[in-house]
Amino acid sequence: MQKLVKITTIFTLSVGLLGASAQPVAAAKAKTVKAQITLTVDNKKISKKKVTTTSKTNLMKVLKKHYTIKEDDGMITSINGHKQNTKAQKYWLYQINGKDATKGAKKTYLKNNDKVSFTLNADK
Repeated sequence: MQKLVKITTIFTLSVGLLGASAQPVAAAKAKTVKAQITLTVDNKKISKKKVTTTSKTNLMKVLKKHYTIKEDDGMITSINGHKQNTKAQKYWLYQINGKDATKGAKKTYLKNNDKVSFTLNADK
């Protein structure tokens, strides 16, 4: 009988703890973010825009709002008609604040005053 009481008590406490941990956590509020996006093709600056978005909007969505984007499986293949050329090893690459991006545009979220540079040049 005591064994049954212990098992019931442990089960009740476990369910209670699991239920408490499953409570939703308040989501952080999206903040307004201002950034600058520059496009360069063959070493010539073709566009420079100041954009306003939120901290919860990924870079790909920001790009699609301000430019005509084509992508293939998350990789940007064309911006405003400027297409990559795999034979010439010419691809769209980007930097944020002068540093090479470490993840794709769908997984990148901008911070206030970020400077994003997209470049389409032959890979050297």
